[in-house]
Amino acid sequence: MVHFFELLILKYIKEGHYVEFAILNPESFDRFEKTQPEGSFYQSIEQYYHFKNLHTRQAQLFAVKEGENVLLSALVTIVKSRTGRVAEIMGGPVIDPTAENSRELLIFFFQSLKDCLKKKHVYYLRVIPNKSLRRIDDDGQVTELDQSSYMAIYRQLGFIYQSFDQVGYNFASPHYEYRKDIAGLDRKTLFASFSKAAQYSIKKTHEFGVTTRFIGYDELPKFHENTSKTAARLGFADKSLAYYESVFKTFKDNAKFVVAEIELNQYIGHFQQLIDQLQAQIDKLAAADAKRQNNHKANQIKELRSQMEQHGKRISQAKKIMAEKGHLINLAGALFFIQPQEVSYMFSYTNSEFKNFYGPYQVQEKILNLAVDAKIPGYNFYGVSGDRSGKDGVYEFKKGFNGYMVDDMGAFILPIKKIRYVFLQNLKKILRGK
Repeated sequence: MVHFFELLILKYIKEGHYVEFAILNPESFDRFEKTQPEGSFYQSIEQYYHFKNLHTRQAQLFAVKEGENVLLSALVTIVKSRTGRVAEIMGGPVIDPTAENSRELLIFFFQSLKDCLKKKHVYYLRVIPNKSLRRIDDDGQVTELDQSSYMAIYRQLGFIYQSFDQVGYNFASPHYEYRKDIAGLDRKTLFASFSKAAQYSIKKTHEFGVTTRFIGYDELPKFHENTSKTAARLGFADKSLAYYESVFKTFKDNAKFVVAEIELNQYIGHFQQLIDQLQAQIDKLAAADAKRQNNHKANQIKELRSQMEQHGKRISQAKKIMAEKGHLINLAGALFFIQPQEVSYMFSYTNSEFKNFYGPYQVQEKILNLAVDAKIPGYNFYGVSGDRSGKDGVYEFKKGFNGYMVDDMGAFILPIKKIRYVFLQNLKKILRGK
């Protein structure tokens, strides 16, 4: 393996604490990241191998260490843009919250990294920390999260702060995320924590015979075909098939590709059985009325016939779908990343013509159950628009699982070649003005 950074810096942070800025081996990086509260799949060893597999970015693992004890780590990537080389730290750096002098560690890390990046002709560094500015509960209550001390470190080092409204790119991270704390829950208490509407939808999927399963590598082209259709319908860019294939290979068991399906013959059989049961009830009520020679049970019979009619409509709909699409229908699918800190729900699709089968609800139930079984404390539904007016269907769906929204911090930009950075930023403003 060829490193594009070949630098080792030793420095005292404080008397009695001798630390080094160093390239970290994958095993040590993985061991540290997976034990840190702010670790995430963005800063995972799997993400490092994913970038190396795709060859779209140069990637390196850095750390600040005291002896063999890792205090801070960061997966740093470099991408060639049209205007030059740009370095990025997404979801990091990851710093041990128990480490002494964390402020000094962070300053030392960025000063050392800046020296490295200069030698690699990078003209600016973009850092998107795994930090949030506020929490917004479903009832609208806002809790401000004081990050002023953390942000002051970046400003001291010469970083330029940009909120996500200012960043101007959408591939890195959503502005708002929807999360749910699931520590201490089991499957029963987890289900009870959902809204009544979500509970109803999940129950319906089981009643209908919807099933979920993990797919194999050979099914990724179909998965990608479906995510592309959903992306086109909703107006956003999908990942490439090569991306999904790389994720499957590099993340292995820490990436779950899930699909929800329905077998329409079973679905039809279920509703035919219900119709038969209702007809038996009607016959029994009608016989009772015949003995009394009155219509005492007429209203009950009317209600039961109405239910039969609704079931009959579902059977007719299913038969029509089966004639056009076959008996096994793919309803929805999603990709999840599994970390000790949280499960992340990242890319998904829903075949909208089959939304009445509630497939996405069972997809979420499957992975939420997996998370509580594994005692993973957090579940991240990821991006929402921040619109709580009821117009954002994605938010309304995720809100059904009773979590909360967070407003993510944004990005910090460190110009490394200042003259070039300022010139290009001014040029962009001029071009946008035209």
